[in-house]
Amino acid sequence: MPNSISEWFGHRVYPSVTKSQAALADQKTECCPFLTAAVGNDRKCVKAVNSKGVCTVSSELDGVQMDWVVCPYRTLASPLLEDAVRRLYGFGDDARIHLIPAPTLAVASVQSKLLANARKHEPTLVYFMDKLGGEIDLPGSRRSPKFKLDTTVVELLPAKDGLVIGRHAIIEVQTMDYHGSYAAATQSLTNALKLHPREFAAQLERNPGWASEGIEGPNIANVFKRTIYQALFKFQLGDHAECAGCVLALPESVWLSWHPHLGAPELRRQANGTFEFVGLTNDSALSGKGWIQVFDCDETQGQTPNPLRITRIIRTSARQLAQLAFEKAPAEAMNLLTNGNLLRATLQRRIAVFWPTLWPSKHRSKARGET
Repeated sequence: MPNSISEWFGHRVYPSVTKSQAALADQKTECCPFLTAAVGNDRKCVKAVNSKGVCTVSSELDGVQMDWVVCPYRTLASPLLEDAVRRLYGFGDDARIHLIPAPTLAVASVQSKLLANARKHEPTLVYFMDKLGGEIDLPGSRRSPKFKLDTTVVELLPAKDGLVIGRHAIIEVQTMDYHGSYAAATQSLTNALKLHPREFAAQLERNPGWASEGIEGPNIANVFKRTIYQALFKFQLGDHAECAGCVLALPESVWLSWHPHLGAPELRRQANGTFEFVGLTNDSALSGKGWIQVFDCDETQGQTPNPLRITRIIRTSARQLAQLAFEKAPAEAMNLLTNGNLLRATLQRRIAVFWPTLWPSKHRSKARGET
């Protein structure tokens, strides 16, 4: 199965092609429907030329073709952010939440509404992320590293002179990196749109290779190695008294690709519908301030852009993730390698390549796995 751009400027181009006028308009104007929905006015895609408009890429995992989110703004205008906020701050399902991106604070009418909402003790929050007020920088020192918080939520509380800051929360959306570049595929789609401005969707259906030209596979191992330390660090930050907690949002494809790196952990469903990891030594240490939120694109609803749906919520902590990644997964690896002396047989076979006369032929045959 191919590696293919699956959503371009917010709308599906693989394996099916969205034919709506709204999709065509966004693609022609290079509009990002997710940033536009967040701020309430038209916003163009902010990505570089080689990845312009690419929201998700379709690739195979264990024989199943799946969407891999490659742009964090794809999660805006979805249930993810509100669900995370309700969970971390303990707001009930019936609570009316006012959650806005930081740039809209500059609008006078928004300021008035926020003051009124906070004074009515309705949950009032603002969030910062890149291109929406900017990531929050954590300064480094001789004893701690510099860090950026991808998405930071800040609670605004009523005070005598206006508003004060309440607890903050950390939300991380993990996207996937790909080997190589999307440049050839994005150029093909752009050229096709120029050549067939009215029949773009129909032409793309006949030529699906346009969306897959030159695209390589996901860089799974590199993303996990790059992310796990950040995840541990930020889950630990989330346990601070002034923080409501931390949510790590993972696309379904990324979560499944992480399974071997976490030792294929078993999950147990709780009475409230959330999940917890089974068999970890620090199960009782959970604070309830750390969560993994797994989500996926829902192509069944007939909407464009496709809505995102949350597939599972997992309560966890920095200690649990560290135990899975640095204790359970290595133990599983050693069980595999020592079973039947697999590692030793591999080492003997590699040596025999360069020194074939070192061992008798029967040993060389065993080293090659022959019987």
